[in-house]
Amino acid sequence: MRLPRLIFLLFNADRAVRRWIDARSSDTGIGASGAGVLFYLAGHENALIGDVTAALGASPSGMSGLVNRLERGGYVTRSPDPADARAVRLALTPRGHQAVARARDLVDDLNVQLTAGFDDAEIAVIQRWLEHVTRVSINRESGADR
Repeated sequence: MRLPRLIFLLFNADRAVRRWIDARSSDTGIGASGAGVLFYLAGHENALIGDVTAALGASPSGMSGLVNRLERGGYVTRSPDPADARAVRLALTPRGHQAVARARDLVDDLNVQLTAGFDDAEIAVIQRWLEHVTRVSINRESGADR
């Protein structure tokens, strides 16, 4: 039996979702990755940049460039961590909070489109599978599967 092309389909779906978000947020310059940072900060105000990086599975260099763009755009501010001068904290600006609200509307719209034609049980299986993929990836990276 030939296995399904899940990896190919997953990568194509990821690209399609990112393009969809990027196209609808092009006037802000935030994009899909930037929206991820803003969503994280909306739930973790004044977060350490390292925590944001880890939560999004980003590289430190990639996160640095992304935060630079978000800061230049007026969406986030950086401040030194009072407990550790080497650490940097990120916070949303008022413009960042507005961008989160807009991004939530975009993502809600996309979720409606992505789930159209699927019942709750099917969506639950898709969600469980995607969470499984994430756990498998995290376990492999951390060496927990060895």
